[in-house]
Amino acid sequence: MFRPGKRIELAFLAGLPSFVTALLAIFCMASKHIGGLDYFTPALYMAPIFYWGIAQARDMPYWFVFILGVVMDSITGLPLGISSLTYVFFLMLIHTQRKYIHKEGFVIKWGFFAVLLAVADIANWLLLAFFYSHAQVVAPALVQWLLTVCCYPVMHKICDGVYGYVHARRWQVLHGR
Repeated sequence: MFRPGKRIELAFLAGLPSFVTALLAIFCMASKHIGGLDYFTPALYMAPIFYWGIAQARDMPYWFVFILGVVMDSITGLPLGISSLTYVFFLMLIHTQRKYIHKEGFVIKWGFFAVLLAVADIANWLLLAFFYSHAQVVAPALVQWLLTVCCYPVMHKICDGVYGYVHARRWQVLHGR
């Protein structure tokens, strides 16, 4: 069996991807005090969900994505459950496509991210249109999608660093080094 210190470190390593995602969500939801900027803030927290859903599916659990969506709905004032449903749908799409893109290069993953994010955004737009009984404005969602896709390379690099650290450290803890 493992010492308590190793168990704590393994728990920390397992929770690190979710923690990074939560920090990005907090950053995206924080008020920027610049007129109109909050309307077009990229959804940076979607990149780690995508990255960890492909790289190590067990490190981005459905329950975390669901709770993240409820918190985001509470903060933004959207109907509770809309973002949760969208994020869980996004993660399910990632898990179904994981076998096709797991070993692909960066550009292919970036393209898949753009397509899957577009599908999730369209689903979110349809849910909001159904809930409010009228179509929502598309331009802000399109700009947010574009900014999120453009920020993906930076987020991918950050997630690569976190993944390298978690993977190496987990191996060291499990193999007694």
